[in-house]
Amino acid sequence: MIVIFLFAGALLFACSMIFMKRGTNKIIWITVGLILSIGSVVLITLNYNTYLGMKTVSKTQTFPLTSSIRGKHVLLYQQIGTKDERIYYYATNPLQQKLYKTNPTTDKIKLTHKSNISQLKITRTYRVYRNEEMRLLFSNGVPNHQFVNQHYEFKLMPGWQVQKLNSSPKS
Repeated sequence: MIVIFLFAGALLFACSMIFMKRGTNKIIWITVGLILSIGSVVLITLNYNTYLGMKTVSKTQTFPLTSSIRGKHVLLYQQIGTKDERIYYYATNPLQQKLYKTNPTTDKIKLTHKSNISQLKITRTYRVYRNEEMRLLFSNGVPNHQFVNQHYEFKLMPGWQVQKLNSSPKS
C-alpha cells in the first residue's frame, strides 16, 4: 500500500508540474504530491531499517533432554572455527534415531550444569506487525512473522558430560 502512495504522490507531483497553470492551486497540488512522495520514501526506509510498525514476539518451548549417545549421559558438540562457535547435537526423545542440531549463526546457546532435571528450553523470537493497518501498509516490504533469532538453554543434571564430537553423527 505504501508503494501505491509513493506512486500516487509522484504522479500527482509530475502531473501538476506539467499540466496545471500557474497559481495557488498548482502550488498546493505540487506540495501535496511532494509531501506524499517524500513521506512514503521515509516510511519505507524506516520500515526497512528499524522495522517500523512491527513488534517482537517470543515463543518458548520446553522439552525433556535425553542423551545424544544411548546408555550415557552425554551432550555432543562439534567445534566450528576457533571461538565459541559450536554445533550441539541433542535428542528430546529416547526413541528417536535422528539427532537435532543447533545453528551457530542464528542461535544463542547457554549451558547450565546444576539442575534437578535435564531439559532443553528453546525460545524463538519473531517480528510481527503491530496491527492489521501496519500489515496492510507495509506488507510488500518486510514479511510478517519474520524469524529473528533462537535461544537454546540446555539444563543438565550433575553427572552429564559435554563431549566433543570428531565426526558428524546421523542428523
